[in-house]
Amino acid sequence: MPSTKRLRSVTHSTAHHSVSGLCYVHPHLGSVCKEHGFRDISVNLLAPVFKPELKDISRELELSTSALREFFCGVLESEQMNIAELNSAEIIFFFHKGRWPSASLVRVITNENKEIECCVDSSGRRGEILQASS
Repeated sequence: MPSTKRLRSVTHSTAHHSVSGLCYVHPHLGSVCKEHGFRDISVNLLAPVFKPELKDISRELELSTSALREFFCGVLESEQMNIAELNSAEIIFFFHKGRWPSASLVRVITNENKEIECCVDSSGRRGEILQASS
């Protein structure tokens, strides 16, 4: 069973990287979202899947999201974790002001259904995750 502390480290590092200038997903993903009118989009960190689904993905977006997945896997390895311990991993980008994300949320679910999330704003500051009341 993966360590909660290590998973938090993985989600935080990935979220922080995702809004930094070192993550080349932007502005490619933001341009696609603006073109389709999406305010948010999920990128699977285990497989090349977007939700909502994208067709005709540019080479730049394909390469940059692949590099983001490699970054995530590298952080997992550095924390001595195995990708096989995860049921799912995704990053949700929120676009409220153009082609650059206003925030990103990384969500990882283990095979034991333990869910770890980390949200950061466009400056990399940790955000609070609010759940809608039932």
